[in-house]
Amino acid sequence: MAIRLYQFILLLLFLAVGCQKNDGPEIPETAVFSINVHNEVDILHAQYAVFLSDKNGQTKAFRWIPGSDTARVMVPGSEPTDRFDCTVVKIEPFLAPGTGVRDTTVSLTTYTNLYNGANIHLHETNYLKSTDLSLKFTGVSSVDSIVVPQGLTFAFPQAGNNFEGQYRVLHTGRIWFRVRVNGESTWRYAFFENINDASYSATVDLTDLQPLPPNPALVSLPLLTDWNFELDRVIDLDKKEFLSLGGNQRIPGGPIPVFDQLNVYEPPSLPQNGYRLRISGFDTNPGGYGYVCDKFFQDLPTGLQSPNFDILTASVADGRWVSIQCSGFIDLLAFTRRYTGGTLAISWEALVASSNSGAVNYRLPNVPAELGDLYAVLKNYAFNPGVEVRAEGYDKLNAYPEVVARMMLKDNPLWQMDAGYFGKIRKF
Repeated sequence: MAIRLYQFILLLLFLAVGCQKNDGPEIPETAVFSINVHNEVDILHAQYAVFLSDKNGQTKAFRWIPGSDTARVMVPGSEPTDRFDCTVVKIEPFLAPGTGVRDTTVSLTTYTNLYNGANIHLHETNYLKSTDLSLKFTGVSSVDSIVVPQGLTFAFPQAGNNFEGQYRVLHTGRIWFRVRVNGESTWRYAFFENINDASYSATVDLTDLQPLPPNPALVSLPLLTDWNFELDRVIDLDKKEFLSLGGNQRIPGGPIPVFDQLNVYEPPSLPQNGYRLRISGFDTNPGGYGYVCDKFFQDLPTGLQSPNFDILTASVADGRWVSIQCSGFIDLLAFTRRYTGGTLAISWEALVASSNSGAVNYRLPNVPAELGDLYAVLKNYAFNPGVEVRAEGYDKLNAYPEVVARMMLKDNPLWQMDAGYFGKIRKF
């Protein structure tokens, strides 16, 4: 009986405590705005930080982002319906080639008007392989010209080195080259497949070199300038396999060609899967503009047209305010301030939505003390004079929210090509 009474008393106490707990006021969860940062980059390669700012530029949250980790950045006292600007900071030290001097680049990117729960992905999107290619030619009396697409020349094949050329080539498993030999006016070519190693050597006899069609396809360009371009024949888009049709990589300090059309040579019998063209160039004449694009073409285009939108004016005030006047429909506006001096280079790019009125004003947010204490130039907004403005259009995306969401996702290195990217740049 005593045991039962004791158990009964315990049950009453349990129920009493339970009733008191249920009858008490519930403590609500704190509403808060947050974003998620997924960092796949090792800290040895780059250090990242993120800070959130309100519409007045006040810093509301700052966090260093661990390497190869995911972090949540929250704004205390905020609501999920709030919007904030998010600035991603990348600090990357490196040795300047041939100098032994350690340089530092600081790159800031501000995504404006972000929503709660946004995800930002930090990772390298390069899918190209690098192979040191050694070519030894036999049966030839001279090698007059050679083009190894996406190849950086270390040694030109000539009689003095027994016609052995050395190149570092970026590719996706296939390498080809075109060459003029023995004083001939036409091009010959050779083609290599299944290249996966860091180095590859080949001996190429004159009888191995097949003739190319004598007349190239032509693509007219909107400007006469020193274009940077990469034209690829699509082999397998799903597997990101391409064959480069461009020229050699430029040698630092070498001559810079100026042209207004592309002469396109390609091996015959390639898969009919289309082309990818990435190109950028700037007219340096007064009032000139820059052109950029990354597009897929089922058939090689005969020419490229300038976008039907423009940046009319841009001005800078107090180092932070930028005022931009545009015309036409623009999906995204980006403006960049830069500083270069000594062993430090800083760039700050802000991504903003365009305006129906054509006028956009934006003030760079405050620099958090954690960064300002490291870089006085950044804290004082002591950028070089002027501003670079880029207006972007996309064939398959609609306005700023869609574009910036794809930028932050970075799940596919071909996302701009898939979206049909083209843009116009002006420097003020």
